[in-house]
Amino acid sequence: MNLGKDIDRSGKPLFHAANEKSLKPLYHEMESKWTVPTDQDMRCEAQLSALGVWEPLDFHITGWDEDVKKLSDWWTPFQPKEGILNDRESVLVYGSEGSKPSDPCGLAQLAKLHGFKPDELSMKFPTEARGAITCLSEVFDYFDLGRSFVVRLNSGGHYPPHRDHILLTRSTFRLIAFLGDSTGHLRWEVEDQIMKVEPNHVYYVDTRKTHRLWSAGAGSDMLVFNVAKDWKNIMRLMTRLKYQG
Repeated sequence: MNLGKDIDRSGKPLFHAANEKSLKPLYHEMESKWTVPTDQDMRCEAQLSALGVWEPLDFHITGWDEDVKKLSDWWTPFQPKEGILNDRESVLVYGSEGSKPSDPCGLAQLAKLHGFKPDELSMKFPTEARGAITCLSEVFDYFDLGRSFVVRLNSGGHYPPHRDHILLTRSTFRLIAFLGDSTGHLRWEVEDQIMKVEPNHVYYVDTRKTHRLWSAGAGSDMLVFNVAKDWKNIMRLMTRLKYQG
């Protein structure tokens, strides 16, 4: 049994994600109700596109070094794939009703459990971890959130090139909080451009664009927020832009 491929650090068997090929969407076969945007979708997407790809917000994050100690019993391998070594861990912060912080939170893992990928907004219930992460309480209280989780990339941990929710009918947009001293080893690319990351900042990231990330060292910690895509949350987002007109 290989550590990282078959078992986790505690010796437990890994819960592997579903095969990506089996999850590849056939957009041309989908019903139009899932693919044709509404007027509200178009308004929201136009405003988000006007903001750019990578925009810092004005939230001030202090205290992650203390908060992270409270998560020590909850770290779970994030979406491991058979035969691939990829050192990523996660803690679930918002999930399905009754979820625990140590539950699998990758969509491909959830698809293996349920037979489908759940909608991000169906996972709107805070877990115990939400209360433990006090340094982001202001963000939790400010936005309407769906599936959200802490992800840690250790040395060699990576996300290969991918897109998130590219249809204009998507139900959420993404914010990323870069926590503690996570940015020294961490590299983010969006459309082949290296992004500037300031530690302890929250960013709006247009993850519809092709992006990838990797870490050259241990403990690159981020919190991924799925925010409900509606006009109220987009106006909230614009109010908290670090750089405004």
